[in-house]
Amino acid sequence: ANRGELKTGYLSIVMDPDELPLDEHCERLPYDASKWEFPRDRLKL
Repeated sequence: ANRGELKTGYLSIVMDPDELPLDEHCERLPYDASKWEFPRDRLKL
């Protein structure tokens, strides 16, 4: 097998372990709004 085939095979295992579409994986990710979001006026650049 050449490197390209090996790489895509590896990526499909990493990204898609349960044969689910990527958008379904995204929906199952834990997301805590209180941890990751804050008021705009606290943002300092």
